[in-house]
Amino acid sequence: MNARSQEGRSTMGLTLQLWLMLLVPIVLAVTLYGAAIHTSRHQFLRSQAAAELRHHASLVEAAIGGAVERGQVELLKHRIERLAQADRILGIAAFDAAGGPILVTDPIAGEAAALAALARRALATGAEIEVEQTLGGATALVRTVTFSQRGLSVVAVVVRELRYLDAFARSSNRGLALAGAALLAATALIAAFASRATVGRPAGAIVAGVERVARGELGVTVPEGGAEELRRLARAFNAMTASLAEARAHLEQEQAARAAVERKLQQAHALSAVGQVVASIGHEIGSPLNVILARARRLADQPGWPEATRGELETIATQSERISRVVARLLSIARPPRLLGRGSDVAQVAREVLAFLGPECRQRGITTRIEHDEAQVHVVLDADHLFQVLFNLCLNAAQAQPHGGEIAVRLAQTDGRKASFEVEDRGPGVPPGVAEHIFEAFFTSRGDRGGTGLGLAIVEGVVREAGGSVELVHTGRGGACFRVTLPRSAAAPLIARGVGGVGGVGGVGGVGGVGAETRA
Repeated sequence: MNARSQEGRSTMGLTLQLWLMLLVPIVLAVTLYGAAIHTSRHQFLRSQAAAELRHHASLVEAAIGGAVERGQVELLKHRIERLAQADRILGIAAFDAAGGPILVTDPIAGEAAALAALARRALATGAEIEVEQTLGGATALVRTVTFSQRGLSVVAVVVRELRYLDAFARSSNRGLALAGAALLAATALIAAFASRATVGRPAGAIVAGVERVARGELGVTVPEGGAEELRRLARAFNAMTASLAEARAHLEQEQAARAAVERKLQQAHALSAVGQVVASIGHEIGSPLNVILARARRLADQPGWPEATRGELETIATQSERISRVVARLLSIARPPRLLGRGSDVAQVAREVLAFLGPECRQRGITTRIEHDEAQVHVVLDADHLFQVLFNLCLNAAQAQPHGGEIAVRLAQTDGRKASFEVEDRGPGVPPGVAEHIFEAFFTSRGDRGGTGLGLAIVEGVVREAGGSVELVHTGRGGACFRVTLPRSAAAPLIARGVGGVGGVGGVGGVGGVGAETRA
């Protein structure tokens, strides 16, 4: 699952929790408010109904009193029937002192016995009674009115319906429920957007950032938005990741430096071993080899030898010289000579090197050129050692282009104390896995195609002994480019010696005998 989906999942989880935390109390508050409103409204309507019933009972009392004073029973019945037609009055019943019915209106005629019992109770107690009673399957409010005069007692029972209270309550509750639902929906939407913007999305981004850091991605930053606490948390998180990234970079630099030191130590151990071997070789085979070489030359110079025999003697001498050069190169890399720093002109030595490699380059179809301004570039290396450095670099470039190409020697003045030059070719370049080993002694990627892996090791040793550096430069133009940086020479340069005198480079065998650095 990618970081975006993880962040969305975290945002939804936090938003849902916050939304529920906000919405549940609101739901409870609205529910409790509705219950309280329902109760208070019912009590209010019930008290109003009781007040209206008492008012109506007063009218009934007045009407009964007038009829009883005149002794007009028919008038009493007429007035009761008229009053029973009032709004929300179910009916009125009139009873005599014995509890016998005088008049019971139609809607409550079936409840005459229950009303008569209530009338007798009112006569017995001498007080008006007001109760809720179920009549005909419905709850009604019943009130008694007693009138006694001239030995005649009449009890009127007024029955008021209460069903409209339930209907009104249902209607009010429905309206309250709709209003509450609308309020909850609006609140839920507002809370969802607000919680997502202020908490959910910023917190989700921080959670996703923490998960990415846990996977090792230290270049993670999160937006500093949302609530103040989340902004502070995001700032602290970004500062933490930046500190971790800086610490990792520092650690990687230290590891790279440690690896470079280890490689140098390994190379030093290798060179030390090479020095011991070379010293032994030089002691053990140097003198016999010189004897063989001298006698082969002397015998070859004597007249009278057949051509085949003379050729064999020349082969013995040539191979002896080749062995001598190999030993000399081993000595040069194992024990670099002390450099006197007498100085030389880079452009002049470069021309000599390219002229010396001219036949080899023409045979391979390689063009050569030197790029520099009019100012001379002088370095501390003497001509012999500078020739050795340039020769190995240019030979390395030539061997990398067997089917034609170009070798360019580029000179530059870096500053008042340093000067540099580059040797660039148009070959296949140095593979990334090989680049870190190219200056190690005896490392070669040519395999069976030749090469001893000493060319660039010799260059690196000579340049380092002179206080300079050599590096592989990526130009983006293809091929390989080696840049050598050396201290500039304050003294006048010496004229470079002939190529035959360069330590082990010239002589019999030509350029093919030098083992420059190889490539894949």
